[in-house]
Amino acid sequence: MDMGIRGRVAIVTGSGRGIGEGIAHGLATEGCCVAVCDRDLEPAQSVAEAIQRNGGRALAFRMDVANAESVRECAALVQEALGPIHILVNNAGFSRDGPLVEMTEEQWDDVVDVCLKGTWMCARAVAPRMIEAGEGRIINISSRVHLGEHNKSNYVAAKAGVVGITRALAIELGRYGVTVNSVAPGVVRTERVTKLPHFDDIDRRARASTPIQRMGTAEDIAATVVFLASAHAGYINGETIHVTGGRYSST
Repeated sequence: MDMGIRGRVAIVTGSGRGIGEGIAHGLATEGCCVAVCDRDLEPAQSVAEAIQRNGGRALAFRMDVANAESVRECAALVQEALGPIHILVNNAGFSRDGPLVEMTEEQWDDVVDVCLKGTWMCARAVAPRMIEAGEGRIINISSRVHLGEHNKSNYVAAKAGVVGITRALAIELGRYGVTVNSVAPGVVRTERVTKLPHFDDIDRRARASTPIQRMGTAEDIAATVVFLASAHAGYINGETIHVTGGRYSST
């Protein structure tokens, strides 16, 4: 199926590794010109070079989504290098877990600033051009944990906020032909996850509690993002699609 996005310019934040890397490759495979954006430039460059070796178009950019000036500068550089931005994937995020009574204010702020405030700042940076053009796609990466999880009050609040801002921006921007949706992954087998010392336990619990008895992959998430970015998803707006293999609980 032709997704109708060949030649479109896409920004993917936090795409130097993990789910973001998979999304960048997925969009490039469909012919998008991908801005591989990450706080760490070196892994972003590696991803962009891999896309280029596969015949795609991609450039790497340094972006700290928690810094308003960095976001503005990067969006301007992307437009200068690749052209007007059609697709934004707000993927950048991380967790700093801890029980409520032990979690520091720094842990709270770091996670909320990247996962939630960063989503808002990136959307704000690209929205004027999309409004002017009368079209655009914004896809926010939330998480299954927006439904609740142990020792993740900061991350849960941020990812629940991503679902909320998705609905708010869908209402605000839909009249201009800009759709805003989110994807909520479950447990995904990334390099970072597989290197955790308790990975075997994570894998065992995921298989036991997921109707589709495996962990997700970055490609599973990328396929959903590509569809939401495509010409076929023009009447989907304000939705959160759970890509969890049917797992919703924290157990």
